[in-house]
Amino acid sequence: MAVASYRGMELKTVGQSTDIWQVKIKNRVLTGSMVAVKKSVDWWCESASIIDPKEFESLASKHETSEGMQEQFAGFTLKNDTGQPGDWYCMFNGRLIKGSKLGLQKHIEKTIIELRQASQAKKE
Repeated sequence: MAVASYRGMELKTVGQSTDIWQVKIKNRVLTGSMVAVKKSVDWWCESASIIDPKEFESLASKHETSEGMQEQFAGFTLKNDTGQPGDWYCMFNGRLIKGSKLGLQKHIEKTIIELRQASQAKKE
């Protein structure tokens, strides 16, 4: 069981899982993801009202899809602002490339392999 402290309150993991956390506020035990539990603690510290972490988790999933996503791949940042599958983009070798996430990953891998092969050919 992992234990953490946040704003003077003790957060603990539930069972063997490291994804589910709990905190005791007043006489209520609140359970959820680390981020959601911390938001519940923040809410309690700032307004003295208890909000269940599930409320924050449902808002986070809505917020994530509307705001977009970001992912690291081979040292490059792939971004998607719209949440649509084909709207990914990345600055790669000084140029903006766009397409599906898989397409961008394949292009980056292909270019890296070609550069390695060219480097090997120069050494020989």
